Formats: sequence, C-alpha cells, structure tokens
Amino acid sequence: MTSIPDGWDEVALRDLCLPITKSDPVDLGRETVRYIDIGSVDGSLHALLGVPEIPAAGAPSRCRQVIRSGDTVFSTVRPYLEKIAYVDDSLDHEFASTGFSVLRPGPRLVPKFLYYFSISSGMLDQVLPFQKGVSYPAVLDREVRATMVPVPPLEEQCRIVDLLDDHLSRLNAAEAYLDAGRRRLDSLVQIALSNCREGDLQRLGDVTTIQGGIQKQPKRAPKDNAFPFLRVANVTARGLDLDDVHQIELFDRELDRLRLQVGDLLVVEGNGSASQIGRAALWDGSIEDCVHQNHLIRVRPLDGLLSTYLEAVWNSPQNRATLTDVASSSSGLHTLSVSKLKALAIPVPTVERQRELVAHVEEVRGAKARLTHAVANATSRKGALRRAILASAFSGRLTGAGSDLSEPQEMISA
Repeated sequence: MTSIPDGWDEVALRDLCLPITKSDPVDLGRETVRYIDIGSVDGSLHALLGVPEIPAAGAPSRCRQVIRSGDTVFSTVRPYLEKIAYVDDSLDHEFASTGFSVLRPGPRLVPKFLYYFSISSGMLDQVLPFQKGVSYPAVLDREVRATMVPVPPLEEQCRIVDLLDDHLSRLNAAEAYLDAGRRRLDSLVQIALSNCREGDLQRLGDVTTIQGGIQKQPKRAPKDNAFPFLRVANVTARGLDLDDVHQIELFDRELDRLRLQVGDLLVVEGNGSASQIGRAALWDGSIEDCVHQNHLIRVRPLDGLLSTYLEAVWNSPQNRATLTDVASSSSGLHTLSVSKLKALAIPVPTVERQRELVAHVEEVRGAKARLTHAVANATSRKGALRRAILASAFSGRLTGAGSDLSEPQEMISA
C-alpha cells in the first residue's frame, strides 16, 4: 500500500470486522427472507439491483449468512467482476449467499468508509492476486480478510465518507444527465422516422425490385472464383457489420444477377424470432462484387424512390409493426418472403419531400451519435476519476477542494 498520513494505522481487515452469524432461515422461524445472491449485485455500480423475497423453506443451501445494516458484501466468486455492495437498513437481518465475504465493521470503522475502501484499488489490488481457478476463479474469505486497511481516526473517516458521497454522486449525476439526453434523442429519432409516412401508398413491388439471395454454392462452380458473401450476421441492429465477411465461389453469371449496388436495402428474412424480422441496412458499396445469402432479401429502389427514404420509412415504428404482422404464421414462426414484401404498401411522397424528411432524420441521428459518443467518453472518464478519487481518499489526499473533482461539468459539456 502507499504511505499513509501520521495518525493513521494500517490494520488487517480480520482485526477490524465483527464475526458473522450463519443460520438456516427456517431454524430462525422465518417464513420468507430477502436473499442477496451474486446476481443481485451490479459490479459496475457496486450496488444491489434488487433483492427478491423468497420462501425460507425453499431457500438455497448457500442462503446462510445473516446480514446487518452497514455490512459490505464482497463476492469471493470471480472477484474481478467487483460484485461489491453496501447493505442498507431495509436489509437488516436478511440473508446473503455464502459466496460473499460479509464484512461487518467493528468499532474502529465507519460502515461507509469500509464500503468505499472495498471498491477501491487499495483493496482490489490486494485481493485479486489470490484468485485461483480458470473457468471459475475465486478467492477465500480469509484471503479477503487478510487485506490491510488504512485506518484514520473516526472523525476523519466521517469526513472522507461525506466527501466521497458528494464527489461520486456528482459523477453519477453528470453521467445520468448525458444518458437522459441520449434517451430523449432516441425518442426524437423514432418521431423523425414516424414522420416519414407521407404520400400515397404504393406497393413495394411497384417502386422497387426485390430479390432473394443465393441459397447455396452452385454445383461445379469454378474454384478460385470466390466473391464476398453477406449473411444475416452482417446485418445488425446498428447497421452493417463487415468485420467478418465470408466468401462463396460463383459462376460469373450468378455474380451479375446477385451483385449488390450502392443503395440496396438488405432485409433479414427471419429466423423465427419476431424481434429480428425485417431488420435492414443500406448497402454502402464498401466491398466490390459483393453478393448475399438467401436469408437476406435485396430491395432496390426504382426511380422516384430515394434509398435513404426507403431505409427511413422501413425502420419507422409503424412499418416495423406491420412487418411483424406480415411475417406471422399459424405455425408460430415468423418469416418474410419476396412475395410478401412485393405486396407491402409504403407511402411515397415527392422526391423533394423525401429529401426533406431524410435530412431531418439524419440531423437527429447525427445528434444522437454525437451524444452517444459523449456518454461513452464520460463513462470512461468517470471510471478513471472514480479510481483517482478513491485512491486520494485512502492516502489522505482528499481535501474537499474543487480540485478533487474538476471534470463533472466537462463531462456534461463534452
């Protein structure tokens, strides 16, 4: 550990924590209990996600540790996931899995001080080297309790906890502000897409050409005549993913028939999952001589229909709902076909109006992309700041001045 200020002690956790009671809930006369298992803890937030109430008689054999308000639960299973949480008043005398070290502060520790130290690198750097096992790495309770803790006077612990509560809540608020903005822009994107519903309804088969892909590699296709080959996996909810593009050997005449053009809309035919029906992305021409498999349907706009407008109206909430209905079948499977798509009707305004609607969609999508990037950067900086603040706290360098935490406003304005 780093050096500590004068007046602080360095003490093993086992000498600072009180013993824990282990009992079968039934033996205590409980009919129901609230039970913290490993899945109840969010490792990134270091907080409880929700603690279910379960029948005591049906409680798992690991439901044995009686917890108290002010305890910190520290998962000994896959400790690198940092499943660590603070136990509040609502869980007093409830139960935790034996997969946790339950750390109950003794008279020399302020409860929140122990919790904050438990999520700091000061503790994790001591515990993680003890991990044993490959597929199921774990540490022992006694190894967790061997951790050395910097212990200032109680008054100083209270001051540090107050500062950490303030600083970390400000970090969380800055990130939440950005994330709320991103969610608002999600809604605005959906509204913009919904607005792409103007003009007379026309059959898709009248304003586009629609074609399925190649079912399998043609027999006696010439060897070494391979071409890029898009599959369902390449059409994701975020657009095209071209990191893993397979190849297929084809006759040149097959290539002429199946070659994709810039502006083609690639539509997922379906695999039985209603959520993926009709997932679509525009082909950008980034790979030459590219073809597609039969589980993707190519929709190519004719004159008078912009590909960008087709993509926007296709991904509108109204069209997504229509596609689910069109794809449904009595067997419970969901799939689209060329014939079903040809009969689908879409609104087609003038080309000029299409451009106006698409411009608004792209404007809102661009704003969302910028804010999403800002949220990602803010989250990354938040992690670094959080680690730095905790390190300062447990080395006696947390002053309470504005210099402790200078970036939350920068996170918001990023």
